[in-house]
Formats: sequence, structure tokens, C-alpha cells
Amino acid sequence: MAWDEWEQLKAGAAQRMQIDHLADSGDGGSSSPHGGSDPDLKASQGPWAKASGVAKDLQTVTNAGLTELKTAHEGVKGGTEGFSSTVALNEILSTWEKRLTSVRDECDRLHGALAMTGREFGEIDPAVADKVNGVHVGGNKPDWAR
Repeated sequence: MAWDEWEQLKAGAAQRMQIDHLADSGDGGSSSPHGGSDPDLKASQGPWAKASGVAKDLQTVTNAGLTELKTAHEGVKGGTEGFSSTVALNEILSTWEKRLTSVRDECDRLHGALAMTGREFGEIDPAVADKVNGVHVGGNKPDWAR
């Protein structure tokens, strides 16, 4: 791959990844669709809690699918013994059980991690804001608050 082609691919990827409403406005803040400037980063508990809920839902659905898969394969050996497809079905069953178990377990891990992150954003950010707001600078606003 030529160097120029690589640079074009990188530039295209960077352009696709750019978040238009957070484009640099030149004043250190980000552009606001309502005019003015917003802080560079806003974080809240809501999206983390929602993502945690989605991970929990996926864990539940995956677990139900795993149970349904096992139930559907009960009795396959007895009714199809001697067929070469029975061996293949049992091989497929074990690989899908492993995959679904892995997905279920990862969703469980993510559920906990995302919920904890959301709680931290909900508790730590207001605590830091309280500390910052507790700094008295007299009647003048500090540079960062102007």
C-alpha cells in the first residue's frame, strides 16, 4: 500500500469519526447548537445506567436462548442414532453452548461494570463540582469561569 493511500485512509477515518457538534470553536470549548460555548466534556449517570440495563437484558435473553437450545437438543441422540448428522448436531450444540455461555457471562460482567461506572459518575462528579464551587476567589471570576 502506498504511503499516500494510507494517509488518505487515515484522513477519511478521522473525518468519519469526527463529532460535528463537538467541533473545536477556537475558544477551548466546544460549539453549541444554541450558540455560545459548552464545556468540553459532559458526563452523566443516565447513559451508563441505560447501557447496564441493555447488558442485563442481553444476558437474560442469551441465557433463555441457551436453555432453549439445550431443551431442543434433548432426545436427539435417541431418535436419530446411527445417522451421521447426529454427530454433527452434537458437535454444533457444544460449540454454540460455549459461545452463548461466553456471551452471557460477558453481558453479566458488563452489566456490573457499566452500573458501577454510572454510580461513580452520579456520585463523584457532583462531589467534585461542590469542591470547585467551594473555592472562593473574591468578587472576580477566575479565567476559566469567564
